[in-house]
Amino acid sequence: MEKIKAMNAMTKRRLMQLACVAAWSNMELVEAERDAVLQLAHEIELAEGDLDLVKHWLREGPPDFDPYDVPHEHRQSFLEAFVRVVAADGRIDPEESEAIRLIRELVS
Repeated sequence: MEKIKAMNAMTKRRLMQLACVAAWSNMELVEAERDAVLQLAHEIELAEGDLDLVKHWLREGPPDFDPYDVPHEHRQSFLEAFVRVVAADGRIDPEESEAIRLIRELVS
């Protein structure tokens, strides 16, 4: 977690964008996934303005995310955050499983 806290603001924002992509990956935002995103935002000490942006993404869906924009040194942290959010409701749907596979490929 310390590695994530040390990220710059732009990288944290991208991490949270990916977390919102994870929450919406099966086109159904459930409360447990929403809570996981907000908990992650709290844990990484996301700036208040960025937190407002994350809340907007949770309501409306996040913009497209380009995994090639993930800094190489943070790829594992991004993948772990994605899986954490997807698994927050205790199940991984086929759409979510496919999304994990794609993200894993793209950040490897």
